[in-house]
Amino acid sequence: MVNASHLKNRYAEDFLEKVFYFCIKKTGNITEAEDLSSDISLSVFTQLEKGNLPDAFDAWVWKIARNRYSRWAKLKHERSDSVSGADIDDFAIADEGSVEEEYFLKEDIALLRRELAFISRDYREIVVNFYINDMKTKDIADQLGIPESTVRSRLMRARKILKEGINMAREFGTRSYRPEDIIFAASGNQPSGLPWSAVQRSIPKNILLEANNNPSTAEELAVALGISLSYMEEEIELLIKATLLKRVGEKYITNFFILSRECQLEIYGAQRKNSEERSKLIDSIASDLLDSIRALGIVKNSMSDNELKWWVVIYLNDFLIENTEKYDIEFPVKRTKNETWGFVGYEKTDLPEKTVMGHNGCGDYSKAMLWAYKISDYGLWDRVGELNYIEALLLGEIICQNRNISTLTESEKLLWKEIDGRFAHADENGNIIPDILVIDNESRKKISELFRNHPLYREALAMYGNTLDDTCEILKKYNSPYIADQFIYCASMEVLRTRMMTIHDEVNARRLTVPEDPCRSRIAYALHIME
Repeated sequence: MVNASHLKNRYAEDFLEKVFYFCIKKTGNITEAEDLSSDISLSVFTQLEKGNLPDAFDAWVWKIARNRYSRWAKLKHERSDSVSGADIDDFAIADEGSVEEEYFLKEDIALLRRELAFISRDYREIVVNFYINDMKTKDIADQLGIPESTVRSRLMRARKILKEGINMAREFGTRSYRPEDIIFAASGNQPSGLPWSAVQRSIPKNILLEANNNPSTAEELAVALGISLSYMEEEIELLIKATLLKRVGEKYITNFFILSRECQLEIYGAQRKNSEERSKLIDSIASDLLDSIRALGIVKNSMSDNELKWWVVIYLNDFLIENTEKYDIEFPVKRTKNETWGFVGYEKTDLPEKTVMGHNGCGDYSKAMLWAYKISDYGLWDRVGELNYIEALLLGEIICQNRNISTLTESEKLLWKEIDGRFAHADENGNIIPDILVIDNESRKKISELFRNHPLYREALAMYGNTLDDTCEILKKYNSPYIADQFIYCASMEVLRTRMMTIHDEVNARRLTVPEDPCRSRIAYALHIME
C-alpha cells in the first residue's frame, strides 16, 4: 500500500534532481535554484505529511513545482528583477518536453548526480538533511553535534563544490576516450592474470583512460567519472598495486601508453616511408640464403621454397629489429611478484592496411617450444591452429628421440591425434615426420651468422634502426614525459608492425605466394628444440 513515507522516498529518488534542474532552468542562478527547489520539496513533504496521497503522483509534483515557481516569479517581478528562462509551461514536466529537451535533461541530471556523488560524507549529510529532509540548520547542528555556524559554512561550501564541479565535469569529460573504442596488447608472461584482469571492469578502465596523459587528483577523477571519492580512492589503490597507475605528487597518471588515433596514423606513415626499399633488402637477403638455411636440416618434409621463405622473411624482419641499437622489449616498470609483462592501449583506428602480427609460443623454454607467427591477412591468422603445452612437449620429445608411432603409449596416442596431419605425420613404416620447421640451438646460431655475414645486412639494419628512432620520436610527441622510461619499450613494440608491411610488400610484388588452402597451411610455424 502506498503511504507518505513511500512517496517521500520516491520523490527523493526520482524527482529531487529533476526539480533542481527545473529550478536552475527557471532561475538561471544556482543559489536561487537551491532555495526554490528547497521550497518545492518542503511543500511536497508537507502535503504528504498532512495525508494528501495523490494517485497521479508525477502530475501532482509538477503542479506543486509550477505553483511554487509562479509564486517565486511573481515576487521576483514585484522586485523588478528579471526572471531567467522561458514561460513556466515550457518546462513544466520533463515527459511533456520535446525529444531534445528530454536529452538535455538527462545530460544535466547526470552531471548533477556526479557532483552529489563527489561531495564528501560530511557535506552530503548536511545537504540531504537541509534540502531533502527540510531540517533547519539548528536542528542539523544538534543532530550532528556540531556548531550551527559549521552547518551554514558547509552548506555554502557544498554549493560551491556543486557549481565548480559541474564545470569541471564538463571540462574533463570532453577529453576522455570512450572505453569501447580502446583495445589493449600485452607482452611477456602474465601468471598473476594482470594486466588483463584489471581492465575487465568499466570503472578501472575509465580511470586509466581519464588519467592518460592527464595527471589528475583523486577528486578530479571522481568528478570526471561520477564516482564517490571514497570509492574512487579504493579503485586507485587497486590500480597502483597493479602498476597500471602511478602517483606523481598529489596526482595520478596512467602508467602505460594509450596511443591515440592521430599518433597511430603518424607512426604508420613513418614506418611505411621507404618500406618497399626495406622489403626489397629483406627479400634479397632471404632469397640468397634460402638454400643455405635449408641445408642446415631444419626442413624435415617436402616443404617448398615458398613455404620456407615465408618463415625466413618474417624471422629475418624480427632479427633485424631485435639487433638495432635501441631495441628493448623488456618493460622498465617493476611488476609485482617479479613479473615482467608490458602493456599498451590503442584507440580503435582504421589504418590503410592490417599491421598486426603476433608471435605465439607454447611449450617449455628449457625443452621445446612451438612458435607460430599469427598473420592477420590472407586468412592466415589461425591456419592449422596451435598445440597446448603437453602436446608441444610430446612433439619435441618425438623429434629429439626419433620415435616411431609404435612406441607411443595409449595416453600419448590420444595426444598424437591432435598433432597428426597438422604438425607432423607418420609414413608407411610408422616413422614420424615433422611438417613444420625444426630448429635447434646449433641451427639457430648458424642462421644468425648467415644473416650477419650477408653483404646487405648492415644496410638493412640501419633502415630498421631509423624506423625505430622515428617511431620513438612520434611517441614522445604524443605522450607524457612522466612515463619517458617507456618510450623505447613502446617504440620497440610498435616497430614490430613492419612484419605485416613486409609481408604485404612481398605478396604484392609476387615474391611470396599465398597458400591455396590457407586454413590448412603450416607456413611460419617452427618447433624450437631448446636442449
